[in-house]
Amino acid sequence: MKRTICLILLAISLLCPATAATRRALTVFIGDYPESTGWNKLASANDRTIILKMLKDNAFLPENIICLQDREATHDAIVNALDRLLSLAETGDQIYVHFSCHGQQITDQDGDEALINPRDIYDEAIVPADACIAYGWNGYKGENHIIDDVLNRYFNAMTSKIGKRGCLLVVNDACHSGGLERQGADSDTLHFRGTFDAFVQPFEGSPEKPGIQPVTWVSISACKDFQTNFEASIDGKRYGRLSYAMARSFHAGMTAVQLTEALTRTYKSMPLPTGKAQTFASFIPEKLKNKKLFGQ
Repeated sequence: MKRTICLILLAISLLCPATAATRRALTVFIGDYPESTGWNKLASANDRTIILKMLKDNAFLPENIICLQDREATHDAIVNALDRLLSLAETGDQIYVHFSCHGQQITDQDGDEALINPRDIYDEAIVPADACIAYGWNGYKGENHIIDDVLNRYFNAMTSKIGKRGCLLVVNDACHSGGLERQGADSDTLHFRGTFDAFVQPFEGSPEKPGIQPVTWVSISACKDFQTNFEASIDGKRYGRLSYAMARSFHAGMTAVQLTEALTRTYKSMPLPTGKAQTFASFIPEKLKNKKLFGQ
């Protein structure tokens, strides 16, 4: 009898994973930029409230959420948080990353953007609390901007660690402003995230041959690359449009396609400045379109 019980327990242990999947999150909310950086204030503190509640409602434990806010969200702090998240990630983990801050285009030093579009000479970057708005501003040269190439390397490494059973969802409410809406927007009345001007650095060139990094995760950004990322005023409070839409639309267990459909409905319900348009942008690898995000 004891032998039979032992065999049954052994069979169960082989069928079940050794460790349960963990839901992990990295959230960055920067609205109170130092005046010395040249950036205007954002309503990211309001985003923090609704996104952290969304994570809690979807079974993310506080000890598994890394949250950086305002002036603590420097370049080094964000990179260290990415390093920590990568080191903690295990097979089957479910990871959510959220940026709510300014975004900006910056001179592409390795030429990888031109491999897709020969006219594209800029990388996209998120703007930490210690990054200035223009080259030479208070002696700043761009060293604290975090470009998409760097983020992509982290995210590809994460998807390799979590494997096919895991999932990674990256939400970017920090898009740069696009080139088709350069006509005057008053930042006092039309709150937007980013700037009409790219961060132009002297081109030094990269010692490495450029290459296109594959996207192996679900990525959602606040607007198309030719649109401006306006904040929305809801019940007297301002929010990032994508942050608000995520808080209203996301629930664990939905597929990426179901999430984008829900986001579309929420976007249509939010007010926009007269004559302006904004549609979120998403990239979903074909093999992930029907995969449940943060399922059991």
